[in-house]
Amino acid sequence: MLWLTSNSPAGKTHLIHSLQQAHPELAVVTPSTSLPALKQVSTWLETLDSHAYWCIDLPAGLMPHNTGLAIFHMIERAKAMNTALLIAWHCPDDKLAPLELASRMRMMEQTCIAPPESDEDLRMVLRAVAKQLQWDISESLINVMINYLPRDLNSQIQALRHLEAASAEERVRISQAWAREKLNV
Repeated sequence: MLWLTSNSPAGKTHLIHSLQQAHPELAVVTPSTSLPALKQVSTWLETLDSHAYWCIDLPAGLMPHNTGLAIFHMIERAKAMNTALLIAWHCPDDKLAPLELASRMRMMEQTCIAPPESDEDLRMVLRAVAKQLQWDISESLINVMINYLPRDLNSQIQALRHLEAASAEERVRISQAWAREKLNV
């Protein structure tokens, strides 16, 4: 039982999906806020049933009550089945809810990861995110992003997704000049 957290966007989702690609015995699920708790648990169990390792990747911050209950039930099910469970979630300890989930999360081993510290680490993450978008990003574009945008991972990834969407919408190849224009840098 492991709770993978961070104090800011740090690439948890990217890490999990990279692990999943390298290790097919890991299954990753995400919540559907529209499902009642027990239906969410049932849906997740269908996906996770044939896998040795389970992972729940959650969006940062507070979540709907029904999602919190579903996660609580998944923790209990993983414990009962003696199955490894990783929960990736950035949520301050004082915001954990519902209470049932808060108590289980606090009992889990917790690992806090940090965003990339060096330019080379940031480059690797940007390349990996671009690859996930099925996009071969050029070094010149990475240089533009690192040199002209805020150096936090969240801003960098948002810019990358913005460029990818704008490129698809305008049906243009991404060049350094075009990217700088789109990023207003």
